[in-house]
Amino acid sequence: MNDIIINALEDTLTQLNELPELKKDLDKRPLSHPVKILAIGKSAFPMAKVCVDTLNKRKINYSGYLLTKYGKVSEIIPDLIVRKAGHPVPDKNTIKHSREILSWLEGLPENDELIILISGGGSSLFEVPVDGFTLEDLIHFNKNLLQSGLSIKEINYERAQKSKVKAGKALDHIKAKIIYCYALSDVPNKEPNIIASGCFFPANSQKIDENHYRAKLKNGKQELSYSIIGDNFSLRYQLAKALTAPVEVQTRYFTENAENVANSLTNFAFSANKKGIYIFGGEASVQVTGKGKGGRCTHLALLMAKKIAGKKHITFYALAGDGNDNLENVSGAWVNQNTANQLQEKGIDISSALKNCDSYTALKAIDAIIPSWSYPLNLNDIYLLQIS
Repeated sequence: MNDIIINALEDTLTQLNELPELKKDLDKRPLSHPVKILAIGKSAFPMAKVCVDTLNKRKINYSGYLLTKYGKVSEIIPDLIVRKAGHPVPDKNTIKHSREILSWLEGLPENDELIILISGGGSSLFEVPVDGFTLEDLIHFNKNLLQSGLSIKEINYERAQKSKVKAGKALDHIKAKIIYCYALSDVPNKEPNIIASGCFFPANSQKIDENHYRAKLKNGKQELSYSIIGDNFSLRYQLAKALTAPVEVQTRYFTENAENVANSLTNFAFSANKKGIYIFGGEASVQVTGKGKGGRCTHLALLMAKKIAGKKHITFYALAGDGNDNLENVSGAWVNQNTANQLQEKGIDISSALKNCDSYTALKAIDAIIPSWSYPLNLNDIYLLQIS
């Protein structure tokens, strides 16, 4: 069953990488030559690829920039300048490339049409700090935030206080009056002011259609069309189609700390009176208290292993949709009611591993780690409970 679930998720991500909502909107969007493109985030490459392929079919000229994480570009996209920077912690290239992109944006004529493609990870990749806040300050600041256990909404609020581009400030550098912004959401409730810290969403605007997640906004002289073209629920529902029945997609999106998420999932599993696969999603926060190796998903999986030990036939999967659970080539882990015993036989104490945030090392010892995907997409984490 492990291979079936993992293959289903890979197939789902492969399909979602085609970004049907983006393609559909660009197919019908009236556009003038030449179009400018700016793609930022961990999913910038697949977004830019679909955008460029669609424009090429329409014979529309384009040029622009793509800014993403190291290792996330698999081929050359003609006429796009590719820049790479640090994630989840900014580095010197973050500031260097962000300034270069701001200079390019400032030079665009008013009559140019600008397509902005934004995804999670943009908070780290696209940043120009306020005056007096050095690169060393920025790195230290972000490391502390990421280890604090705060929610992504709280983290991005703090980031915006030290930024010249977050919370809509990047729009101040754009003269172009017509902007089409497409976003992949990796945050609760698809809040555009939180995705990538809302760099290209007017700070005081909350006007977005809750049913279709589209908005037409005014920002001074700018006309901004903002569309959310994918999120964690898109991933869940598509995954459900790829799995054999019975499968139920749950509506809950977890944002609590990992201990509380594990408690909620355990209570659900113990009270479930139907066999099947139950799909949840979200982003459980972890306050780092040790120097071990692990990420959100492996930490949550190890917590679950402790709570479901010997209780009933339960298998739990915690998987990062972007294929990176804080460690390269690790997407997450799976555990079941026997995992605790397996760890004990290896001489591994779960409580100690959790305290030291060393979930990866513990679960690697029993081959419970799941590797990264071929086609990752940054749509948060997926949690599956299999009751058999």
